[in-house]
Amino acid sequence: MGMVASLEQITSQQLAEFLQDPQRAYDYVFSQLLEDPASMNFFDEILRQAEGNAGQIPGLRAQIERIQGQAHALKTRAGIHLVKGRQKPSEQPQVKQERKQFSLEKDWHVLHYLLNGTAEGGDGPLADAVLGGAEIPDVDGLMGYGPLRYLTPEQVNGIATALAAVTLKQLSARFDQKDAIAKQIYLADTLSSLSDWSYFAEFFESFKNFYQDAARHGNAMLLQIT
Repeated sequence: MGMVASLEQITSQQLAEFLQDPQRAYDYVFSQLLEDPASMNFFDEILRQAEGNAGQIPGLRAQIERIQGQAHALKTRAGIHLVKGRQKPSEQPQVKQERKQFSLEKDWHVLHYLLNGTAEGGDGPLADAVLGGAEIPDVDGLMGYGPLRYLTPEQVNGIATALAAVTLKQLSARFDQKDAIAKQIYLADTLSSLSDWSYFAEFFESFKNFYQDAARHGNAMLLQIT
């Protein structure tokens, strides 16, 4: 359990559709769960395992309540989604396109800190690379840590350009564990220096490449924390 962030490239047309009808954005993000409600049994399994430790781990009870609320909202939305699907006229089956996604795992807050020196916000395009973007209203309450956010193709391009100028050496020099802990950076207490982050070089290069790929294709971006 814990907070995991991810990015997903979408086309400008998809973004326009999501902004016109926010529920479509959430149907898209949770499509596998909504189309197969039985797969949401994993929520029940997580809750079952967590309940046994609720009194032993600080803050776990709040996480359990958050997941319970999210599971209920998803199951409700799944029922509506399936009913709507049955009401649609028959159509030719559509070929599903590969979705381009990038998981920041639980490293999202440390990465934002390295890029900006802040817990949130910052100056210039890098401030938006992890925690930026405008919100897409979560009318059904499906998300546990705030609604989906989006970046326009123009913003994506600006971030990709800014990231291209950032080096690993610069980021290593910026990390200050005491400062990060004081600013309540998620999981900063697990890193005394970036040398403790064995896969950081590969992770950051992949992060940069993901933005560069999105910029080359003129794509927008969805950002979420779950």
